[in-house]
Amino acid sequence: MNMISKILAHLAQRKVFCLATTVDSGDPQIPVGRKAIVWPDGRMEETFGSPCFDKALRDLAVKALAERESDTVEVADKVHAFFDILSPDAKLLICGAGHIAMPLARFAREVGFMVTVLDDRSDFAHPLRFPGCEVIAEDYAPALRNMPLGPSSHAVVITRGHEHDSDCLMEILPKETAYVGLIGSRRRIDFVLEELVRKGISRERCKEVFTPIGLPIGAESPEEIALSIVSELVCVRRRGPQQAQALRAAPGGVQ
Repeated sequence: MNMISKILAHLAQRKVFCLATTVDSGDPQIPVGRKAIVWPDGRMEETFGSPCFDKALRDLAVKALAERESDTVEVADKVHAFFDILSPDAKLLICGAGHIAMPLARFAREVGFMVTVLDDRSDFAHPLRFPGCEVIAEDYAPALRNMPLGPSSHAVVITRGHEHDSDCLMEILPKETAYVGLIGSRRRIDFVLEELVRKGISRERCKEVFTPIGLPIGAESPEEIALSIVSELVCVRRRGPQQAQALRAAPGGVQ
């Protein structure tokens, strides 16, 4: 299978990876245009024939993947490679179709997310309220149990009650996702997360949940809250979760 076929196959399987291409080389053993695929765990498909160069490139590519940032990097003396972070279209799952969900779905679509809205109330989960989105009116747990989520999936839990929050997170957190955010008061959030730990979700996984949800911009209205959430989603997609967490912890932030 040639490189283009490999790339298309990986994207079809909704995988995130780095395509490293040499763009400038003063080393005759490493020609310009040579390519390799690097995975987040450091595995490589194709090599450049130099163990030292391969290791340096692999380490830099893994860092670029963690930061979700495509860039040209000097890998060795006079050898530069372009790290292209390739991923399938980002997906956003919104659990809860209340007053925040409508502007959230609209803003997310405008910045390139494919949006699915789930609610157990058919009058709320209605296509007319969410144009351009996949809308599912089913009970949360069974719908999520059969829903494919992966490294490009982002999930926002904004249901009407902590029991529904818990049902959603019990199905979402065991799966690999790019982002999980939970709305609610600190008391409600703490109650839900402790309940999940009692039910078998690891405390480490619960700590990965973004809560309070959204970047700390002092949002109050549904539209402002939706904007803060989408800003956080874009940051995670473009810069990675570490950068989003750093923005949340910035001095002067308002939660």
